[in-house]
Amino acid sequence: MDASLSDAVPWWHTVRADRRVLIMAPTMTSVHRLLDIAALFRGDLRVQLWFTVPPNMLGEGAEAMLRAIGVPLLPWELAVTRCYDLAITANLGGIGEIDAPVALFAHGASRNKIAKPRGRGSIAVLSKVPAFARSALVLNGMLVPSVIALGHDRDLAMLAEDCPEALPVGRVVGDPCFDRISAGRRLRAAYRRALGLEPGEKLVVVTSTWAGASLLGSAPHQVERLVEQLPGPNYRIVLLIHPNVVAAHGAYQLHAWWGHLAHHGLVLTSPGQPWEPFLIAADYIVGDHGSVTLYGSVVGVPILLAAFDEAQVHPESGAAALAAIAPRLVGSVPVPEQLAQAGEQFDAESMARVAATISSEPGGFARHTRSLLYGVLRLGQPAFAPRVADVPAPPPLRELAARWLSGGREEGVGPV
Repeated sequence: MDASLSDAVPWWHTVRADRRVLIMAPTMTSVHRLLDIAALFRGDLRVQLWFTVPPNMLGEGAEAMLRAIGVPLLPWELAVTRCYDLAITANLGGIGEIDAPVALFAHGASRNKIAKPRGRGSIAVLSKVPAFARSALVLNGMLVPSVIALGHDRDLAMLAEDCPEALPVGRVVGDPCFDRISAGRRLRAAYRRALGLEPGEKLVVVTSTWAGASLLGSAPHQVERLVEQLPGPNYRIVLLIHPNVVAAHGAYQLHAWWGHLAHHGLVLTSPGQPWEPFLIAADYIVGDHGSVTLYGSVVGVPILLAAFDEAQVHPESGAAALAAIAPRLVGSVPVPEQLAQAGEQFDAESMARVAATISSEPGGFARHTRSLLYGVLRLGQPAFAPRVADVPAPPPLRELAARWLSGGREEGVGPV
């Protein structure tokens, strides 16, 4: 251990770890990804993890999620005064303020979105991919991240185009959600039983990313239309909402907008609820250009797009590849007829090619990422194979529906 770090270890700590790692989680979305990475240090008494929530306009709920699982949480104001052997983040915010080598990860399915100017100005956008913005990666002429972890070989070309100085630190490690869903397909029957689905019932999973071009932002009427035209008991409908929507509007407001649909069978999940089991259990997925819709391609079921803004999506991304083959949900034809048509025309091989755009290291995220991080820490890896853990079986749909109908008053949980 470095002498300065050793001196900084409080005398009252029982375990005096050799390395200190800071996990920077500014949003609920990043919490999910960073917990996958933090799990790779389990069982290693040489490593002490600390978590912090950097300032973010969509940071509402991140601290509560972390406190709920008992992580050692540092206030951001204190975190920036300390030094660490490694800092891990899935967002660009605050990376230049931390005294540590920084490992930067994606917080979704690779880097699919194109950078757009925000606000009323007309400042030229120099970076096509927001996560590779040179203005954030290079500060005062110095490259900030020591490692930029990538899901696919294709991302290296995007990184080279937007910030060529960062190409030497780009490392392709794969994608944890891709690996979890791929491995979890064997649990499909178990997940469907846990959800309480009866034989013959069709599960339709609706996914929406955030902001104005999302399904909920540009075509919210489609949710009500699905509920009206896909009645039980033949269909069950689950809506997976991006955590940023909850952070921006609040669970109370979402309940005010869509709560009435719960009486007609719509089920919503909370931001802390793992979403992968719903995708794995789905018969159909209806979505937009967001990461969760793209992850649905790994499941191998029909995907229909209820909203998709090509201007938001990188033309060489997985989201663009999905848009090229997924049918659009239209308003002039009954929804059951469109689902049936999507099923009849479903091309499993084409969908598998879309899924392959997410990760060029299938099954390898845990192995590659642990090797990468332990290399930065200059530590030998634990003598057991790392893995991305399966997600536990979800609660029954009737239980999730009861939470939503109660307005989130049961067990202190939010309704979405």
